[in-house]
Amino acid sequence: MQLFHYHWWTEKVEEMERFYQKSGFETKLRVGRYNGEMHTFNPPLNWEDFRDKDIRFRIIEMAKGQTNLTFGHGKRDMFDHIGFLVTDAEYSKVIERAEELKWKVNVGERRTFLSTPWKFRIELQKRREVVTEEKHPSIQAMEIHIPFRDDPALVSSLLNFELIEQTSGKVTIGNDECTLIFCNSEEKEASLHSVVYLADHDFSKVDPVHTKLIGKT
Repeated sequence: MQLFHYHWWTEKVEEMERFYQKSGFETKLRVGRYNGEMHTFNPPLNWEDFRDKDIRFRIIEMAKGQTNLTFGHGKRDMFDHIGFLVTDAEYSKVIERAEELKWKVNVGERRTFLSTPWKFRIELQKRREVVTEEKHPSIQAMEIHIPFRDDPALVSSLLNFELIEQTSGKVTIGNDECTLIFCNSEEKEASLHSVVYLADHDFSKVDPVHTKLIGKT
């Protein structure tokens, strides 16, 4: 089970794409509503070709190495979901555990979403073409801030992760591939605080929606 993905809604879609392009990510897809209909504006088109057309982008997808991220137009910055690449066997077991937890399961043709009690979703993805063949960067850890109205250790049960640490303010879970850190927040909504990558060089930067990105060799 590989942690590979995250998604935001934001007003800063052009700024997000420019930031990640400068970080070496390639734009794979742009889908937006224009004149009441959905259209694609994929590369080689760039923002100079359509910036003034009042497009509301539903999704912009970018990838580098084993990392895939998406974002779309929103009225404000709002973290939506994280994603795991899974095998058929892992997929079936996670779905079974989600149903035992009575979490909503939305099965799609291309991916499946699980709704958590903390207003962020978990994507299960079986198509490996959503990442590239390059090793770096790969996501090693994420820190997510959520209100602890429900026990975040439930996510370890869902994913069959080890419960590494549990206090009143912090829950850490993980497996051999990745780690999820949940920190208690007074905010009503979840927020992706930071992403740690295995990378080919060390770095520390902050993207336009204020997620801290840390690269470690």
